Amino acid sequence: MRYRRGRRVRQLALVLVAAPAAAWALEQAARRAQERDKTAPTSRRLRQGADLVQRFGRGPLANRLGRRPATATSTAEPPPPPGSEHGG
Repeated sequence: MRYRRGRRVRQLALVLVAAPAAAWALEQAARRAQERDKTAPTSRRLRQGADLVQRFGRGPLANRLGRRPATATSTAEPPPPPGSEHGG
């Protein structure tokens, strides 16, 4: 019984702490790699690894670290220049 409890605690620690922390670390490394060289495939690979590890994370730490900010690219039309509003 004691062996099972210790094993279960290690499994929970992996899922609740280690996996979210590893995903966060990979995400940070991907950001740094992207800032250095936008054309290198390294940042894409690191993000893929972060996504893979993030799937295993559960709990409040995974929820907090798992939020990724919105990307800077947008497909929406840019806003009209000032002074070109209708009715002016």
